[in-house]
Amino acid sequence: MTRSRFLALLLLAALAGCGYRPVGMMDHRSPEAAPSLAIPLFANRSTEVGMESILANAMIRAFSQTKAVRLTTKPQDAELVLEGKVAFVENSSVAFNDIQNSTVRRVTIKVDLNLKRRNTGKSLWKDTTVIQQDYVADPNYQIGETLKNQGIRRAAATLAQKVLDKVLLVI
Repeated sequence: MTRSRFLALLLLAALAGCGYRPVGMMDHRSPEAAPSLAIPLFANRSTEVGMESILANAMIRAFSQTKAVRLTTKPQDAELVLEGKVAFVENSSVAFNDIQNSTVRRVTIKVDLNLKRRNTGKSLWKDTTVIQQDYVADPNYQIGETLKNQGIRRAAATLAQKVLDKVLLVI
């Protein structure tokens, strides 16, 4: 066995024994020991109707995939509360097939987030995040609204995954 193979095997054995796990996949604490987290409906300061529930539901789906927290529906029963406020939602055209018709639109969403301990009110993590997602434009109003809604939901899912990754680093 060559020296480099031996070192590679030694490194693999060391990593396997050190307890390294991807963030959020920790199994060293029991589910009862994981902090409880509530994610209430976000505040919506935008003109886009329904953003508060779309973003809160995306966060709930993302956090339900990890064992690092226990989700609860009641903020008064949670140790941690993740609050959010949709500051704005903006749609703009980014590609055109002629001077008057856009083929691709972009939704831009700005969200203020705050993870805090419920009992003390102390913020553990605050962030203002801007997320963008492109979607295909359609001249038919109903189809265009459906495509815009799909773009918003994709942006919400992307945002939720980023927030999950950041929050898991501080809890």
